[in-house]
Amino acid sequence: MKQNISSILFLSLTLLAACGKSGGKSNSGKSSNGLATIKEQQAQGNYRAILRPFNNHLSGFLPSGFAEINIAGDTVSFKTMLDDDARVIHLQSVHAGTRCPNAGDDINGDSYVDIKEAYAVVGKVLVPLDSDLNSTAGFYPLGGGYTYIEAASLKTLETDVKSRTGEKLNLTGRVVLLHGVNPATELPDSFGTLDGMTPQASAPIACGVIFKK
Repeated sequence: MKQNISSILFLSLTLLAACGKSGGKSNSGKSSNGLATIKEQQAQGNYRAILRPFNNHLSGFLPSGFAEINIAGDTVSFKTMLDDDARVIHLQSVHAGTRCPNAGDDINGDSYVDIKEAYAVVGKVLVPLDSDLNSTAGFYPLGGGYTYIEAASLKTLETDVKSRTGEKLNLTGRVVLLHGVNPATELPDSFGTLDGMTPQASAPIACGVIFKK
Protein backbone atom coordinates (compact mmCIF):
# COMPACT_ATOMS: atom_id res chain seq x y z
CA MET A 1 0.00 0.00 0.00
CA LYS A 2 1.40 3.41 -0.93
CA GLN A 3 0.57 6.92 0.09
CA ASN A 4 1.52 10.22 -1.49
CA ILE A 5 2.95 12.84 0.78
CA SER A 6 3.82 16.29 -0.45
CA SER A 7 7.42 16.17 0.63
CA ILE A 8 8.34 12.75 -0.74
CA LEU A 9 10.28 14.10 -3.75
CA PHE A 10 12.41 16.25 -1.47
CA LEU A 11 12.99 13.33 0.93
CA SER A 12 14.05 11.02 -1.87
CA LEU A 13 16.53 13.54 -3.26
CA THR A 14 17.86 14.17 0.24
CA LEU A 15 18.43 10.46 0.79
CA LEU A 16 20.32 10.15 -2.49
CA ALA A 17 22.71 12.92 -1.44
CA ALA A 18 23.25 11.58 2.09
CA CYS A 19 26.67 10.96 3.58
CA GLY A 20 28.49 7.65 3.65
CA LYS A 21 31.17 5.63 1.93
CA SER A 22 30.79 2.26 0.28
CA GLY A 23 32.62 -0.85 1.34
CA GLY A 24 35.57 -2.13 -0.64
CA LYS A 25 34.96 -4.55 -3.51
CA SER A 26 36.14 -8.11 -3.39
CA ASN A 27 35.37 -11.48 -4.92
CA SER A 28 36.13 -13.39 -1.73
CA GLY A 29 32.68 -13.05 -0.13
CA LYS A 30 34.21 -12.12 3.25
CA SER A 31 36.73 -9.48 4.25
CA SER A 32 39.51 -10.01 6.79
CA ASN A 33 37.30 -8.62 9.57
CA GLY A 34 34.50 -11.07 8.79
CA LEU A 35 32.12 -8.56 7.19
CA ALA A 36 30.39 -9.21 3.88
CA THR A 37 32.21 -7.82 0.87
CA ILE A 38 30.94 -6.85 -2.55
CA LYS A 39 31.12 -9.39 -5.39
CA GLU A 40 30.76 -8.72 -9.08
CA GLN A 41 27.11 -8.63 -10.07
CA GLN A 42 25.59 -11.95 -11.14
CA ALA A 43 23.26 -10.99 -14.00
CA GLN A 44 20.73 -13.72 -13.20
CA GLY A 45 19.44 -15.12 -9.94
CA ASN A 46 17.72 -14.54 -6.63
CA TYR A 47 18.93 -12.44 -3.71
CA ARG A 48 17.58 -12.02 -0.19
CA ALA A 49 18.11 -9.94 2.95
CA ILE A 50 16.60 -10.74 6.33
CA LEU A 51 15.38 -7.45 7.83
CA ARG A 52 16.12 -7.43 11.53
CA PRO A 53 15.07 -4.67 13.94
CA PHE A 54 17.39 -2.25 15.67
CA ASN A 55 16.74 0.88 17.72
CA ASN A 56 14.36 -1.55 19.40
CA HIS A 57 13.38 0.86 22.18
CA LEU A 58 11.92 3.43 19.78
CA SER A 59 8.34 2.15 19.64
CA GLY A 60 8.03 -0.99 21.73
CA PHE A 61 7.34 -3.07 18.60
CA LEU A 62 10.03 -5.01 16.78
CA PRO A 63 9.57 -4.68 13.01
CA SER A 64 10.97 -7.55 10.98
CA GLY A 65 10.69 -8.92 7.48
CA PHE A 66 12.70 -9.58 4.35
CA ALA A 67 13.79 -8.15 1.03
CA GLU A 68 13.97 -10.31 -2.09
CA ILE A 69 15.48 -9.38 -5.44
CA ASN A 70 15.18 -11.39 -8.65
CA ILE A 71 17.16 -10.75 -11.81
CA ALA A 72 15.94 -12.46 -15.00
CA GLY A 73 17.15 -11.16 -18.33
CA ASP A 74 16.84 -7.38 -18.29
CA THR A 75 14.23 -7.38 -15.52
CA VAL A 76 15.12 -6.77 -11.88
CA SER A 77 12.28 -7.05 -9.36
CA PHE A 78 12.33 -6.02 -5.71
CA LYS A 79 9.99 -7.30 -3.01
CA THR A 80 10.02 -6.23 0.62
CA MET A 81 7.76 -7.37 3.43
CA LEU A 82 7.61 -5.72 6.82
CA ASP A 83 5.69 -6.92 9.87
CA ASP A 84 5.11 -3.64 11.67
CA ASP A 85 2.29 -2.00 13.61
CA ALA A 86 3.27 1.62 12.87
CA ARG A 87 0.97 3.20 10.28
CA VAL A 88 3.62 5.49 8.87
CA ILE A 89 5.52 5.94 5.61
CA HIS A 90 8.61 3.70 5.57
CA LEU A 91 11.53 4.95 3.53
CA GLN A 92 13.55 1.97 2.30
CA SER A 93 16.70 1.79 0.20
CA VAL A 94 19.56 -0.41 -0.95
CA HIS A 95 22.85 1.07 0.27
CA ALA A 96 26.46 0.73 -0.80
CA GLY A 97 27.80 -0.48 2.56
CA THR A 98 28.50 -4.03 3.70
CA ARG A 99 27.05 -4.23 7.23
CA CYS A 100 24.11 -3.04 9.29
CA PRO A 101 24.40 -0.49 12.11
CA ASN A 102 24.50 -1.67 15.70
CA ALA A 103 24.56 -0.13 19.17
CA GLY A 104 28.29 0.51 18.85
CA ASP A 105 27.58 3.01 16.08
CA ASP A 106 25.79 5.38 18.48
CA ILE A 107 28.53 7.99 18.29
CA ASN A 108 26.84 10.71 20.36
CA GLY A 109 25.91 8.32 23.19
CA ASP A 110 22.17 9.10 23.28
CA SER A 111 21.20 5.37 23.12
CA TYR A 112 19.89 5.65 19.54
CA VAL A 113 21.47 5.14 16.12
CA ASP A 114 20.07 8.04 14.09
CA ILE A 115 20.10 8.36 10.31
CA LYS A 116 23.43 10.19 10.19
CA GLU A 117 25.11 7.56 12.36
CA ALA A 118 23.48 4.80 10.30
CA TYR A 119 24.56 6.32 6.99
CA ALA A 120 28.14 6.50 8.24
CA VAL A 121 27.94 2.68 8.27
CA VAL A 122 25.68 1.75 5.35
CA GLY A 123 26.93 4.43 2.95
CA LYS A 124 25.20 6.15 0.08
CA VAL A 125 21.81 5.19 -1.34
CA LEU A 126 22.10 3.03 -4.45
CA VAL A 127 18.42 2.21 -5.06
CA PRO A 128 15.49 3.97 -3.34
CA LEU A 129 12.83 1.24 -3.04
CA ASP A 130 9.84 3.39 -3.91
CA SER A 131 7.02 3.19 -6.46
CA ASP A 132 9.26 4.15 -9.40
CA LEU A 133 12.64 2.44 -9.46
CA ASN A 134 13.70 4.48 -12.49
CA SER A 135 13.32 7.86 -10.79
CA THR A 136 13.72 9.60 -7.45
CA ALA A 137 10.12 10.83 -7.33
CA GLY A 138 8.23 7.70 -6.27
CA PHE A 139 6.16 7.01 -3.19
CA TYR A 140 7.26 4.81 -0.30
CA PRO A 141 5.12 2.08 1.30
CA LEU A 142 2.81 2.68 4.22
CA GLY A 143 2.75 0.50 7.35
CA GLY A 144 1.58 -1.10 9.50
CA GLY A 145 2.61 -4.22 7.84
CA TYR A 146 3.07 -4.17 4.07
CA THR A 147 4.28 -6.02 1.02
CA TYR A 148 6.07 -3.93 -1.61
CA ILE A 149 6.71 -5.20 -5.16
CA GLU A 150 8.27 -3.19 -8.00
CA ALA A 151 10.33 -3.99 -11.11
CA ALA A 152 12.60 -2.15 -13.53
CA SER A 153 14.98 -2.64 -16.42
CA LEU A 154 18.28 -3.94 -15.09
CA LYS A 155 20.26 -1.98 -17.69
CA THR A 156 18.42 1.24 -16.89
CA LEU A 157 18.85 0.73 -13.15
CA GLU A 158 22.57 -0.03 -13.46
CA THR A 159 23.05 3.10 -15.58
CA ASP A 160 21.13 5.21 -13.06
CA VAL A 161 23.09 3.86 -10.09
CA LYS A 162 26.40 4.46 -11.87
CA SER A 163 25.51 8.01 -12.92
CA ARG A 164 24.21 9.06 -9.49
CA THR A 165 26.69 7.32 -7.22
CA GLY A 166 29.71 6.20 -9.24
CA GLU A 167 29.04 2.66 -7.97
CA LYS A 168 28.17 -0.57 -9.74
CA LEU A 169 24.93 -2.24 -8.62
CA ASN A 170 26.62 -5.42 -7.32
CA LEU A 171 23.85 -6.65 -5.00
CA THR A 172 25.67 -9.31 -2.99
CA GLY A 173 26.82 -7.86 0.32
CA ARG A 174 24.89 -4.60 -0.02
CA VAL A 175 22.57 -3.36 2.73
CA VAL A 176 18.80 -2.75 2.81
CA LEU A 177 17.80 -0.10 5.40
CA LEU A 178 14.29 0.92 6.49
CA HIS A 179 13.13 4.01 8.40
CA GLY A 180 10.05 5.42 10.10
CA VAL A 181 8.31 5.43 13.49
CA ASN A 182 5.12 6.95 14.84
CA PRO A 183 5.23 10.78 14.59
CA ALA A 184 4.32 10.95 18.29
CA THR A 185 7.49 9.07 19.30
CA GLU A 186 9.60 11.16 21.66
CA LEU A 187 13.22 11.53 20.65
CA PRO A 188 16.06 13.52 22.23
CA ASP A 189 17.34 16.75 20.69
CA SER A 190 20.58 14.91 19.95
CA PHE A 191 18.81 12.58 17.50
CA GLY A 192 20.30 13.52 14.14
CA THR A 193 18.26 13.86 10.97
CA LEU A 194 18.58 15.21 7.43
CA ASP A 195 17.29 18.51 6.13
CA GLY A 196 13.58 18.36 5.37
CA MET A 197 12.93 15.21 7.39
CA THR A 198 11.47 14.81 10.85
CA PRO A 199 13.50 12.72 13.29
CA GLN A 200 10.63 10.20 13.45
CA ALA A 201 10.45 9.79 9.65
CA SER A 202 14.20 9.36 9.38
CA ALA A 203 14.62 6.98 12.35
CA PRO A 204 16.23 3.70 11.21
CA ILE A 205 14.23 0.66 12.32
CA ALA A 206 15.36 -2.44 10.39
CA CYS A 207 18.26 -3.59 8.28
CA GLY A 208 19.59 -6.61 6.42
CA VAL A 209 22.61 -7.60 4.30
CA ILE A 210 21.86 -9.01 0.83
CA PHE A 211 23.09 -12.51 -0.01
CA LYS A 212 22.68 -14.61 -3.15
CA LYS A 213 20.36 -17.56 -2.70
